[in-house]
Amino acid sequence: MDRNIPGIDIEQAIQHTGSEEVFYELLRDLYHLMDEKIALVESSLLQEDIPNYTVYVHSLKTTCRMIGAVELGEQFYSLEMLGKANRIVQIKERTPEILDAFRSLKPYLMPFASDHSDTGKHFDRKSFSAILHNLSDAIADFDLITAENATRELSSFSLEPSLTEKIKELQRLVSNIDYEDANALILQILQSL
Repeated sequence: MDRNIPGIDIEQAIQHTGSEEVFYELLRDLYHLMDEKIALVESSLLQEDIPNYTVYVHSLKTTCRMIGAVELGEQFYSLEMLGKANRIVQIKERTPEILDAFRSLKPYLMPFASDHSDTGKHFDRKSFSAILHNLSDAIADFDLITAENATRELSSFSLEPSLTEKIKELQRLVSNIDYEDANALILQILQSL
C-alpha cells in the first residue's frame, strides 16, 4: 500500500492516532464519509446556516488534524473562525477551494477503503454490552481513538442485519463526532439486547 499521500504527514498522524492500524482505519472511514461531510458543509452554506456550517468545518478541521493533513486542517480552522465571526462573504469565497483540496484526497484514500469483511466473531451479549459501555465512556471523555477502536470492535461481531445497520450508523456518528446522537443510539442498542 502506498504510504505517500500528498498533504498528509503520515508519521505525525500515526503519533496522533496511536498506531498505524488506527490511522489506516481513520483513512478508511474518511473515504466512506467524505462525500457526506462535504455535502453537509455545502448545503449548510447554501442555506446560509452558519451555526451548523461552523460545526461541520470544525469536525473537518479535527479530522484533518487527526490524519496528518496539517495544512488542510488549518484551512478548515480558518473557515471555522470565519463562521464564528459570521463573515458570510469570506466564507462563500474560500469554502469551494478548500473543499476541492479536501476532495482531492479521495483517490489517495481508496486503497485504504476496502472493508475487511470476514465471517466475524461469535456474538456474545455480555462482551458486546461491555464494548458499548466502553464506547459511551470514551464519548463522555471525548476520546476519539478509544471510541473509534470500540466501534471497530463492535463491527467485528457476526450480527443480525438490523443490528449490523445500527452499528454502521453508530460508526458513522462517532466518525462525524456526533456524540449526542451516538450516545442515544448506544442506549437504544443496549435496551434492545
